[in-house]
Amino acid sequence: MSKTVKTPSIAGEAAESFSKAFDAAKNFELPAAARDFVVRQAKTAEERVESVHANAANAATRAEKLATSFIGGYANFARGVIDASLSNAQHALKTVEKVAAAKSLNEVVQIQSDYVRESARVNFERAKNAAEAARASLTDGVKQVQSDLSAMYPKKAA
Repeated sequence: MSKTVKTPSIAGEAAESFSKAFDAAKNFELPAAARDFVVRQAKTAEERVESVHANAANAATRAEKLATSFIGGYANFARGVIDASLSNAQHALKTVEKVAAAKSLNEVVQIQSDYVRESARVNFERAKNAAEAARASLTDGVKQVQSDLSAMYPKKAA
């Protein structure tokens, strides 16, 4: 009978090496300076994330205000067009009543002439006021955008 000698297998050697390395790692201590460094970096990262969040929320609020301003300007313009349409229709109907009551062709021509002159004057004035309101709204919007951009991206001292 022959004696068999146990030879270590490659898998066994690897498992044993791993086990020794794992046992050695159990006793390994991280230096205090390294732990402090990681804690400081985590706090710095947290502060930066909070700062980015606050800036993004602020930018969203400013964008909302700007959009509300422009929408309000458009709503005012739309109301002005509706009011002008009503006023023009009422003026035209009053002119029709005057023409119907006219007793001569000369009177009809005068009424029609007055209507055209008055309508042109009033509509020109409305258009001028609407253009002025649009200009003011746009100017205010541009100022708001400039203010918001300078608040979001302040100039750094050189």
